[in-house]
Amino acid sequence: MLTYLIFATALAIILFLLGAPLVRARRRRQLEADPFPVHWHQQLMRDWPLYARLSDALREGLQRRLRVMMSETLFYGCNGLEVTEAMRLRVLAQAALIYGNVLEDRVETFPRVLLYPGPFVRHGKEVDELGLVREGAHSLLGESWEQGRVILSWPDVREDLGHLDGHNLVIHEYAHQLDGLDGVMNGTPPLAGKPGFEPWPQVMQAAYDNLCRRLEVGEEPIDAYAATNPAEFFAVVSETFFTLPQALHQAYPEVYRLLVAFYRLEPLEFAPSVPPQFFTHTRSGD
Repeated sequence: MLTYLIFATALAIILFLLGAPLVRARRRRQLEADPFPVHWHQQLMRDWPLYARLSDALREGLQRRLRVMMSETLFYGCNGLEVTEAMRLRVLAQAALIYGNVLEDRVETFPRVLLYPGPFVRHGKEVDELGLVREGAHSLLGESWEQGRVILSWPDVREDLGHLDGHNLVIHEYAHQLDGLDGVMNGTPPLAGKPGFEPWPQVMQAAYDNLCRRLEVGEEPIDAYAATNPAEFFAVVSETFFTLPQALHQAYPEVYRLLVAFYRLEPLEFAPSVPPQFFTHTRSGD
């Protein structure tokens, strides 16, 4: 009898593991097919200039992913912050933009989001863009953990939403999550090893080394925080790619072309036609 129960339990677990992806895929297809709420569209058109500039095809793709992420992403308000639907919408709309090249079926669960009413304090070691290690209490705007957690300062999320200046906290932290899908955040996301992405390590390393040299002589072609390490380089070039593509294209065209293939869109097509004016506010943590 005991042997039978063990066998039945093992069989049930195997069937569940085999069936769960199919159930998840079917549920997500249904969510994608549901009408996009009119009030969500109106809020994003009003508050997010980048959303308003997207082509109809890109906007529809974002809406499909956003329906899924709004349904499946868990939010936690920290330090007394009450998380509303509008706050969730603004965070996840930006995250959905960069998930365009990552099939939802590949992502079993979306990162949990811890939302703070302002910068939060983390105790421990921190490495700055000069490679200096500081230990103590550090005030941060955002952080991304390999355990599938994204931590964000809500006021900074709200501020970034209205600016296209090379900074975007949500895109930065979710880029780390994409980077970590293979189990390690090292600046090389898993898709980089597939056909067409073979040059990724060499191109990214060369651009990273070039940035470090240019910063040493006082140049800052992109945000200096990218020089912290290769993982931060990928996150920074990702946020620059979406919010100030002219600057990235001018500074590192090969990196820009790789990101066009990786994210499957061309942001220069919907970016404002203005000269690069970037790094207008200070980053105080990752």
